[in-house]
Amino acid sequence: MFQGGTMGLFDLRPKTKREDLFDRERELELLHRGIERGYPVIAVLGIRRVGKTSLLKVFLNEVNGIYVDMRGVYKRIDLEAKLTEALEFSLTRIKRLLEGVRGVEISGLSIRVKWRGRDSVSLMGLLTEINKKKERFIVVLDEVQSTRPPLSYELKNAIAYSYDNLENITFILAGSEVGLLRDFLGYEDPSSPLYGRGVYEVVVERFTPELSREFLVRGFREEGLEPPLSIIDEAIGYFDGVPGWLALFGRRYVDGVGDLVAIREMAVAIAMDELGKLGVREKMVLKAIASGARSWSQVRDYIVEKHGLALPKSTLSRLIEKLEKLGIVRDYDFLDQVYREAAIKLVVKTE
Repeated sequence: MFQGGTMGLFDLRPKTKREDLFDRERELELLHRGIERGYPVIAVLGIRRVGKTSLLKVFLNEVNGIYVDMRGVYKRIDLEAKLTEALEFSLTRIKRLLEGVRGVEISGLSIRVKWRGRDSVSLMGLLTEINKKKERFIVVLDEVQSTRPPLSYELKNAIAYSYDNLENITFILAGSEVGLLRDFLGYEDPSSPLYGRGVYEVVVERFTPELSREFLVRGFREEGLEPPLSIIDEAIGYFDGVPGWLALFGRRYVDGVGDLVAIREMAVAIAMDELGKLGVREKMVLKAIASGARSWSQVRDYIVEKHGLALPKSTLSRLIEKLEKLGIVRDYDFLDQVYREAAIKLVVKTE
């Protein structure tokens, strides 16, 4: 169970309680509906910083389940460590579902899971035993698309097995890289273990301008502040309904940074750090689109002019497709203008 005191709207950590979550009643209802209907696999999709993690952690406070952040999970031993941590974190709520399971030792509020060796249990063995308790159990794998073979294939096989055999287990898979998450699921790929299986999708949208204004006004009211409406409206226009950026603006303003330009630069720096992890050619494409290229040929011409590099048609098409699957651009435009500004400022070293 996720615990903690009341957190304001401008707390930059993921929310864990429904009363701290702003305007996600529809998405919570959709998740509960998916569970009630017994969907074995649910996908939660949305752009970066739209609030997926907060939504999922609040949801898990209302059901039986565990949350696993899959970032940095590259090997089975990494997954086992994360699963053990997740089980211990939620032990208060799910203890009765784990009691008596082979390979699981519970002492007070601590847990030990034997994943290998004598009297050990596998992930599927654990879920099989929990399934026998006849209660719905949720396994949330956040940013699961970041896993790589052979672990990713093992995970898909486990999810497929659960889909076919464990009627009380639901996997919720979430990610900001929407195209890569759908590729991971592979329900339209004949080579995927999940091919042809139905997946219930919940899309988390950005706030409308009206909701953005309500979010900021309410958040500032919690902090005992009433900034000029002009700066609120300017922030709404720039951050375009992305809750994470709006919360960052509110938090920094409350902390004394009254200059919106300075706060924008903070957001852009965060986005630049993320984009900086991409390859040189991906950065070239992003700078082209950020500079106004609105077609394949315009992107190609920009790269030739600025970098003297004529990319083969197939290579350039593949790069654009990758950036779309990463959830950064779509139809030669950025999904988040903070990332557009970050892309403009990227330094592309071609040496």
